[in-house]
Amino acid sequence: MKYKNAIFECIEYIEENIKEELTIELLANEVGYSVYHFSRIFTEQMGMPLMEYVRERRLICASKYIFDGKKILDVSIEFGFKTHSGFSKAFKKKFGFTPTQHVIYAIHMSNHMFNEKGDRYVMTDNSTKPVKNIQSDNANPFLKSSVDFTKPEELYRDLAYSFKKNHSSDDLIMVEKAYHLAYKAHDGQYRKSGEPYIIHPLCVALILSEMESDTETIIAGLFHDIVSEGTLVTIDKLTNEFSNEIAQLVDQVTKFKKISWDLINKDDNKVDHRVILIKFADRLHNMRTLKYMQPEKWMDKAKETIDIFSPIAAHLGISKIKTELDDLSLKYL
Repeated sequence: MKYKNAIFECIEYIEENIKEELTIELLANEVGYSVYHFSRIFTEQMGMPLMEYVRERRLICASKYIFDGKKILDVSIEFGFKTHSGFSKAFKKKFGFTPTQHVIYAIHMSNHMFNEKGDRYVMTDNSTKPVKNIQSDNANPFLKSSVDFTKPEELYRDLAYSFKKNHSSDDLIMVEKAYHLAYKAHDGQYRKSGEPYIIHPLCVALILSEMESDTETIIAGLFHDIVSEGTLVTIDKLTNEFSNEIAQLVDQVTKFKKISWDLINKDDNKVDHRVILIKFADRLHNMRTLKYMQPEKWMDKAKETIDIFSPIAAHLGISKIKTELDDLSLKYL
């Protein structure tokens, strides 16, 4: 990215001065460009106008303060909103619920935690007892929840239905073949939720299908853990039974270490953009099921998601994933 240093310098300045008065003129001057030129390149590279990005970061930071118990009025003034109502409107537009509802949810979250099996612990004055986690009035009322404990066969039917909207019947035959291989390879493996492990790659493939990815990407999503999770499947086997293209995608996903701005913006970047898309689908499903991880990992995963994955998703124009990543991360920050 030609202007990456200027973009990063601007983002760094915004983060360090998030509570101060920030204008297009000030930020453009800070990085040495004219207002018109920098506004244009920022929008091109980040997928949103500069001041919209500033407002979004302010709202996300403000939400953390509210979640920690600070008064809504104090937070709105602290982050540069002139009126309480203006802050509330912007907050609801961004997150889909009001700051007051956010406070209610913060209280709800502080009174509940989950063990490694996904059972909800109800915190009382004298005891802590597990209650089976179900989608009920105790579920997050502000986000669309993933369906827990769906059978693999049902998820595959959803995948096939989604896939057929944009692909041929011949390609669906290959997807079904891939599903059966993945199902067999992951047999006997389970996620922390207690579900069969195959649920995760199926959900990743379904996310990719809903984003209208090509057949090879969807199959690679279904196979994204198949080489690294102790199965007997090799890259050579995928090459022989499917294609070299699919095998190479899976190989790159397997060797892919970490999403970072440096990786995304290298001029000589050899990573297939579809690999990055698979990693984003993988992170999205992991965030949807974050409650099943150890509670001490929640904030680290959420912070990494909102600080790194979400801005990169905006830069890559993956707005559907970005919005949900923001909302899911907000639950745990």
